[in-house]
Amino acid sequence: MKNSPVNFESQMKRYIISVSAALCVFSSAFAVGSASNLPKVKIAGREYYIYEMKKGDSLYGISNRFGWNIDRLTDINPTLRTKIEKGSKVYYPVDEDNQVSESQPSYIAAEEYPVIRHVVKKGDTVYSIAKMYGVTIDEVYKYNPSSKLRLMRGEVITIPQASDEINDGSRYLYYTVKDGDTLSGIAFSYNTSIEQLLRDNKGISENNFASGDILRISVNSNKDNTVVKEVEESTVARIDTYKAEKNDTWETVSEKTGVDIEELLEANSGTQLKKNAQIAIPVVETTTVEKTMESFDDRANTIEGRRDIYNEVHNLGLNDSIYDDSGYVSLALLIEDPMSKRDNEFVRGALLAVDNLKKSPYEIRFKVMVDSHTAADSISVTESLQSSLSDFHPDIVVATHERNFPMWLANYGEENGVEIVNAFDVKNEMYLENPSIIHLMTPSSYFSDEVGEWASSSLGSYRLVMVGKEDKDDMFAESIKGRRDASAISRCKLDDLAEMNLDDGGRYLFYGFPTNKDEVQTMLSAISDLKENNPFAEIKVMGRPNWVTFGESLKEEFHKADVYFPSRFFFDHTEGMGKDFISTYSSAFGHSPIRSFPTYAVAGYDITNYFIPVIASNDGDFNSTAPSGKEIQTPINLERVGNWGGFFNPSAYIIRFTPYGDIEKILLRK
Repeated sequence: MKNSPVNFESQMKRYIISVSAALCVFSSAFAVGSASNLPKVKIAGREYYIYEMKKGDSLYGISNRFGWNIDRLTDINPTLRTKIEKGSKVYYPVDEDNQVSESQPSYIAAEEYPVIRHVVKKGDTVYSIAKMYGVTIDEVYKYNPSSKLRLMRGEVITIPQASDEINDGSRYLYYTVKDGDTLSGIAFSYNTSIEQLLRDNKGISENNFASGDILRISVNSNKDNTVVKEVEESTVARIDTYKAEKNDTWETVSEKTGVDIEELLEANSGTQLKKNAQIAIPVVETTTVEKTMESFDDRANTIEGRRDIYNEVHNLGLNDSIYDDSGYVSLALLIEDPMSKRDNEFVRGALLAVDNLKKSPYEIRFKVMVDSHTAADSISVTESLQSSLSDFHPDIVVATHERNFPMWLANYGEENGVEIVNAFDVKNEMYLENPSIIHLMTPSSYFSDEVGEWASSSLGSYRLVMVGKEDKDDMFAESIKGRRDASAISRCKLDDLAEMNLDDGGRYLFYGFPTNKDEVQTMLSAISDLKENNPFAEIKVMGRPNWVTFGESLKEEFHKADVYFPSRFFFDHTEGMGKDFISTYSSAFGHSPIRSFPTYAVAGYDITNYFIPVIASNDGDFNSTAPSGKEIQTPINLERVGNWGGFFNPSAYIIRFTPYGDIEKILLRK
């Protein structure tokens, strides 16, 4: 029979396909598997996988299956190089490819951190809360919808924390202190240092934080604080195998192999000791190795050492100004224009204060600097001023800018641990996040809150009458109205005020929206008519803060109408301290201080006369209690806005021109 022709090409294709398929099956059988499901055992402080050999197994095959290094595998299990029996145990380190010694930094794992719970305080706004915690206003609104309408004191604002961003260092963790917490314990728990905690929270010391306080924490910041050290380390050099004999006990195996019983039991967890059982014998050796370890400041172990760390963070006692009988206090004054009335008067007042303190038991070093920036030379001027400040080593810097408070100065203060006094820029809010800023004029939100509270407690029984064109931006009006029932509030146009009908025996508090002098005078004239036409009604008037500028020209009208108005400052040149200051100033400079609002010469005197003794008494540590001052125009009583923010001055006045011709200064914050 004739053979059929062979299609060689077709057969070759089938052959190649068959071989390829076989290779696929072969490779899948030896594909790298996961060792994570294998049992584990801890030997000499390190975890090992355990694999029990089966018929046909080889060390090479196991290394391929689990992705283990064959050389490392045979080094650890040397007795299996020559003889492998079914049931033999193979060991391999769990962390071989990414070993971290216990002496190295242990990072905090990402977790769901508890929400921030901020209790609303006097003067808080959504803006200030958002600024404080480094979130957006929209984030505050999202989780606290009612805050769009108003904030209630004592209300709890909740703000979630972003775990991943906290752990990677791009955000702080905000932590609420609990009973029993210590700085050392908190630092250890979140892998940071006491020094970093103090830098992140300039308002705390070891003894002044309490349960309920909120701290911000740089989680895992210690990962950057490492050193390389030589240390002795005990490691498992290899794991030998011992075949148990009849009547063997763990004690006899220990004696035969020279391995401690506890180590034997640890390495053979779950193994029954019987004849021919394969017993793992760990061989441990001690070597000197270089380790990357956390850099730990030994000073953190003692009270004195922790105080040294605190002093370094706050720049205390690091230069020659040690405040004792032979020490000195350094104050730098930064002004914008020495030819301006404001700066000229302020410097003169400051010089009077220095002269007033000349008999103090410490030397005073005083320096005046000019911040004469222009667009062309701003960088060079800033560099020159910074250099001059560094040479002078000030304990405190006072700046007289009324707007555009210099950012470079704020940064200088924070970087060098030097307090910076913002004397006049009311709108600047750097004190909310810069721990070195002292915001001397009472913040607007806090001020309006204080005024509303005072009006409610002192004049709450009076019917409130809002006079003139309503101003939605008038925070004081909103604060006063917000504490009264709507039924006890009425409105009146300025032109209709004189003809208003009042009840006999009624009590009325007229709040004036007008801000220009003519309208204020018109309102006070109408109030006088009302008083005359309603002799049995009790009438008082409350004005806006700018009414202080009309105190001289409308003095008689103010007294007659019984006017109250809020003010951050008030210089009464008719009282004893005012008269004495004018007399001293006139003797020194040949003329009376220029009348302004505030009176800048008095401001220079008050600020200098307050801060120099404070620094001398507390060694420049503004977390310590400051002595009471004797301010003529603006009382100073500093509070820190938060543990990581700066200071503000909550003190302000209600000024009353009484019907008896007196001027009453009612201090809102004592």
